[in-house]
Formats: sequence, structure tokens, C-alpha cells
Amino acid sequence: MDIARQSLAIALVLGLLWMALWFLRKKGWSALKRSKPGHNLLESRGKLALSAHHSLHLVRIGDRSLILALHPDGITFLGDATGADDCRPKEAAAK
Repeated sequence: MDIARQSLAIALVLGLLWMALWFLRKKGWSALKRSKPGHNLLESRGKLALSAHHSLHLVRIGDRSLILALHPDGITFLGDATGADDCRPKEAAAK
């Protein structure tokens, strides 16, 4: 009998939390807003694996492109990628 009462209490609390989240989303007060397709704030533009535990990543955040190095100790910011959309070799770009 005690297990049934506890299970009912947990179900009631979860139901109340779900209703509160639904209400906040409906009113627009929730921080969990879904992004529109094509309007993503964060986008992975490319990855280069250097070894099993090291890689370089080109990430677009808003209108900035960043080059990041991932390694076992964490992430290192290498710099801004200027002209990241035009990644052709210099000879091909000159033609």
C-alpha cells in the first residue's frame, strides 16, 4: 500500500511539472525555445581528426567562425576564421 501511495505522489509531481512547463512555453516565458530551421546559432562547419584524441573544429556561432582544438585536457581557442566560407586553394581563388 505504501509503494502505491509513493508512486501516485511521484506521478502527481511529474504531472504538475509537465503542466508548468507547458504553460510557460505557451506564454513564451520558457528558456527552452526551439530554433527555426536555417536560423541555428551554433553550427559545426568542419572537423579534422589529428589523432584518436586530438582534433580541430571549425564552428560558426552567429556570424563568427571559430577554430577550436579539442584534446584530452579540454578545448583551446585557436582564433577566428576569416574567410572560412571560401576555403579554396589560392590558385583556384585567383582564377
